[in-house]
Amino acid sequence: MQTRRRDMFNAASHAGETVTRIASNHGLIGLEDVAALYWPMNEELDCRPLIRELLQSGRRVVLPVTGEKHKPLIFRRFTADTTLRPGPFGTQEPPPGAHVLEPNVLFLPLLAFDSAGRRLGYGGGYYDRTLAKLRKDRAVRAYGLAFAGQEIERVPSNALDELLDGILTEQGYRQFRSS
Repeated sequence: MQTRRRDMFNAASHAGETVTRIASNHGLIGLEDVAALYWPMNEELDCRPLIRELLQSGRRVVLPVTGEKHKPLIFRRFTADTTLRPGPFGTQEPPPGAHVLEPNVLFLPLLAFDSAGRRLGYGGGYYDRTLAKLRKDRAVRAYGLAFAGQEIERVPSNALDELLDGILTEQGYRQFRSS
């Protein structure tokens, strides 16, 4: 799936801008929402255009910080002035002094997804643990960001896997479940 995604990344250089327009057209992020995104790596769909649009419209944006193994992610505030620092696994993260906020809308990277809203990540379970923790206390929406060609027939899953509410690709938005 990584090779497949790399090929799609190279063929769809403007997918991030397209996904930004689609997210805006569907009103997925309200003015009061705290939106969690990621700093792209390894040919993930580039969500930086969406981050820029959210910041320009005054919305609150957070990025994940990977802590201890087997623990949920924490999210730190990201602004246009934030200087990111290297994190584990090649990630880029806000510094320790950045304000911690809990998101209620999350945009997740992935390797594959299916029509039921199952997501294949990198195998660490960080987003599944995080979504389970956040959804325990309140309504939280999770959207995958991917290339349309990352869809497969069925993603292997177990009881600990959290479902996506929807997926955004360069070809459009699909809702899997109502939040």
